[in-house]
Amino acid sequence: MGVKIVKYNACTNFIRFHYRHPNMKTDALKQYIHLREALLKEKSSLEARLAQIHKALGGGGSSVTKAAAPKPAVAAKGPNRKRAKNKLSLKDAVSHAIEGKELTKPEILDAIKATGYKFATKDPINSLNALLYSGKVFKKVGDGKFGLAK
Repeated sequence: MGVKIVKYNACTNFIRFHYRHPNMKTDALKQYIHLREALLKEKSSLEARLAQIHKALGGGGSSVTKAAAPKPAVAAKGPNRKRAKNKLSLKDAVSHAIEGKELTKPEILDAIKATGYKFATKDPINSLNALLYSGKVFKKVGDGKFGLAK
């Protein structure tokens, strides 16, 4: 079984795969330098062609750098929402809301909102679920009600 060697020909834009026996010595550094020089030459010719296209489209001048690289697309995440500023953390707000009581999730949510707690999310019940079902601060006491763990 031979060793797989990849060569790139900048003139023809082909990648060639050669198999050589492991005993045959190759100078990897020379191959790297040759490939790098070929790629730099191709890059400069492409930049020259882009300058011609830019000029033909009415861009004027030979400034390729201004129009060459479009901005990468950013995934749409919806409106820019900022994190709400609250005096208490959600954990503390829930603790105060259910202190000495057993409440359902909607009742807890209403009690938190009544204290002025602001959610930055569209579905605050999801944040509440994550808090109630993780950790050891709150426990489910039955019939969908939650209380403080002792």
